[in-house]
Amino acid sequence: MRSAPAAGLAAAALAAALAFPATAAACGGFFCQQVAVDQNAERILFEVHGDGTVTAVIEIGYSGTPDGFSWVIPVSDTPTLDVVPGSALRLVDLATAPRIIPPPIDGEELAPTAGGDDDADDGGGVDVEDLPQVGPYDPTVVSSEDPDALVAWLNDNGYLITAEMEPYVDGYVAAGMKFLAMKLAPDAGVSDIQPISVTWPGDEPMIPLKLTGVAAEPEMGFIVYILGDQRYGSSNYPTLEIDEELLQADPRNGWNNYFGLISWQSDEVGGRAFFTEYADDAESTQNLVWSTWYYGWDDVEESQAWAVDAIGRHPYFTRLYARMSNWEMTQDPLFAPVEGGDVSNIHDLSDRPPVSFDAAVTAEVPCAMTYCGPGGRCATTDEGFEGCVCDDGFVARAIVAPVVGGLGSMDTVACQDEDFDLLASVSAEDMPDPCAGVSCGDGSCLAVGGFPHCACPDGQAAVNWGGLPTCVEARETYGPGQILWPEWSGKGGEDDSGDRLGDDTGEPVACGTRCDASGPASGPGALALAALLGLAVTRRRA
Repeated sequence: MRSAPAAGLAAAALAAALAFPATAAACGGFFCQQVAVDQNAERILFEVHGDGTVTAVIEIGYSGTPDGFSWVIPVSDTPTLDVVPGSALRLVDLATAPRIIPPPIDGEELAPTAGGDDDADDGGGVDVEDLPQVGPYDPTVVSSEDPDALVAWLNDNGYLITAEMEPYVDGYVAAGMKFLAMKLAPDAGVSDIQPISVTWPGDEPMIPLKLTGVAAEPEMGFIVYILGDQRYGSSNYPTLEIDEELLQADPRNGWNNYFGLISWQSDEVGGRAFFTEYADDAESTQNLVWSTWYYGWDDVEESQAWAVDAIGRHPYFTRLYARMSNWEMTQDPLFAPVEGGDVSNIHDLSDRPPVSFDAAVTAEVPCAMTYCGPGGRCATTDEGFEGCVCDDGFVARAIVAPVVGGLGSMDTVACQDEDFDLLASVSAEDMPDPCAGVSCGDGSCLAVGGFPHCACPDGQAAVNWGGLPTCVEARETYGPGQILWPEWSGKGGEDDSGDRLGDDTGEPVACGTRCDASGPASGPGALALAALLGLAVTRRRA
């Protein structure tokens, strides 16, 4: 669960606060632990209608009081609004999520299983259009040619726009965009919140992502579904597919390196990329929705009917996934038709050599699923928790990271760029001190973006202790190449100097049953996954 650091916080494109109940499960022809689901990811569904309009269905989550809810999204023109069954996007998520079939155990064969009236308000150079109530929401569209006047109106009406956010607002105003601003209607409560459907003129789906960084955590997931005439990809981000040769899975418990591998491959191409996780025709996707079993949701039948109907309105369905940190959200992703065939969401590793239970061969890999981001390294600790040693300029934040296992997740930490803070100008009177009552042990607590972070001394790693970061002694640290499970695969990793284990081309080399990379690594190293994939590495923009 993520909650906004201040009441009235505005997060463009997606809600700043999220809380997804983990009371349901889905198993469609596979064991639950083989389903890769990021339950904390932001989900958005686009319908490209082909008539000059695009519909975006956006999932909104919020934890707080009803009068503290506010939500802002830039739009190209005054939109048409509707609401969607609350579980609809989660249902589509579980139906189309990546499914991983691990290698066999000791030779055992694991069979693959398969609009309203416009009211102009010329107050201070801001045009205000009050739209009719939609579901639990009281929507307003505001626009102005003067970004200062627009920011003043938003702040005066309970939408917090800080000085650090103003340049982004300026950019949207210069592009001629309006802003859809919503609060809960007087008769609505937090429990009434449901996904909102927004239709506006245009033919190119776009996520106005930049202001989302106000409350985004490191390595946040984004799931995008696009319904259109053909397969879609990002037109201004690299569009990749996960390198299945680097994917590892433990058949004993279903653990795998899927999400860490996604983050690492993204960082190797500049920190921003979308991965095509699934692409197929509408009928095949509808069958997935119908054939996946759900329980625990009161609105499952309504949500399933809505999803099947929406998918059937278009010939093709594409699912894209990204993991980004807030300082990497400097460009709004655009989406357009791309060439290419269907992409299966099934990753079948069952044709790999059987995994023995010999402890010397199949010991669990330390830091197998903990990815600290480009500004840190994973570490083991005497407390039994894995944590992060953050580089200079980065501090540790407690997060909830996805793991394979139905709706599984784990409490962990990631390294945050301490200079990226869209709430730096908010005074202590306007927002409580996030570090109040937080102990970082031998480290120091820093407030960044309204959340507590720990800066740990040398020799210590930050761990997630009851939802808050703290510093403990580190035992061994590992470079990001550890996410390849070098003890299992011999694919890369780092040696004791932090250099990649490989030849001059960056190709991985075999390193036996237990690589030297499993020992301490002195630095993050210069990993050459981009060379493996034949991709150009772009300069990171912080």
